[in-house]
Amino acid sequence: MGDPVDALFVTMDAGGNLPPALGIAGEIVRRGGTARFLGHEPQRAAIEAAGFRFAPVQLGRGYESAAPRGTVSALRDLTATFADRGIGADALRVAGSGPTDVVVVDCLLLGAIRTLVDAGVPTVSLVHTLWSFFQKETRGPVGAIMRTRGVRMRRVLESPALSLVTVRGEFEPGVPLPPGVHHTGVVWQGVPRAAKPPAGRPRVLVSLSTTRFPGQEKALQSILDGLAGLDVETVVTTGPAIDPAVLRAPGATVHRYLDHGAVMPEASLVIGHGGHSTTSRALAYGLPVLVMPMHPLMDQPAIGQAVARLGVGRTLRKSAKPAAIRAAAADLLAGGPHRAAAAALGTAIRERDGAAVAADLIESAAARPPGRGASPGQPGQPAAT
Repeated sequence: MGDPVDALFVTMDAGGNLPPALGIAGEIVRRGGTARFLGHEPQRAAIEAAGFRFAPVQLGRGYESAAPRGTVSALRDLTATFADRGIGADALRVAGSGPTDVVVVDCLLLGAIRTLVDAGVPTVSLVHTLWSFFQKETRGPVGAIMRTRGVRMRRVLESPALSLVTVRGEFEPGVPLPPGVHHTGVVWQGVPRAAKPPAGRPRVLVSLSTTRFPGQEKALQSILDGLAGLDVETVVTTGPAIDPAVLRAPGATVHRYLDHGAVMPEASLVIGHGGHSTTSRALAYGLPVLVMPMHPLMDQPAIGQAVARLGVGRTLRKSAKPAAIRAAAADLLAGGPHRAAAAALGTAIRERDGAAVAADLIESAAARPPGRGASPGQPGQPAAT
């Protein structure tokens, strides 16, 4: 470990992107450093509940992931937020208000990264999903839209001296990483342990995205209808995106909010949308995963493909019928190689918290200007990695 650091985390309201940031911030504080957050107002409660100071975005665009949007409007609003340099201006302002050795920025906030790097502020990019997904998107539809907004994705993604990719390398084997880009492994949410389902009906946890995607409510109802034909205990979390009252869920327990750490230790299967946060948390407990991606342009299909390739689960379209979901769930609940593969991967994830790896790298890369702490007026230079 290096010297403690004073870190500012810059994030956006995008659901599963927040837990890795909170985990790494907690590790920095545990080592004697400080961490505070800049983000969108809907994130305030979760960040403050975790014990961190929160500053809301003021100069940048507001954004609420649970707001209803169609496919086109969702892409429009997301890419506008990704490109927003106003959030970068906010970050410069907040970084200058107190000791700041390093600014850790969500990789989605490309405009903010560009602003901070251009200002000479020591900047770390927090990549909370597959690096290969972003490599692909630089040449895909999102990259094309970002170019119309004046952002060259690849150039900006590779501009920080350090990028932390909070996935395990086997999720994207053989992917060439640019200098300064490191896989940290999964950042734990709590302290995971091997799941031990009690005797009796197996428990299935169902959790789709906290971001509202078109067709998500229909997909969740199909999952509930499919599981209704199995002798299982179904626990559902909807988050802010879906009102539990609109669901037909006989025999299922539906919560708007519930800590998955209270369910996973005794679960047998997790059904999700392919967000890396929920998927990796399930795998940390050694649980097989059924992935139903909710948006073709997000990272969810790539996560589903990785799950299938590693043999720790299966993937279905979000339009899958209840009968197909029932058959896939029954297959994953049965004994088989997928359960052994998920258990083995869970053991590997539990060997070391990715937050510790990330904090080591941040401490090594953090600038050390005189007087401890960098500000936009007196930036330190990032160490080479």
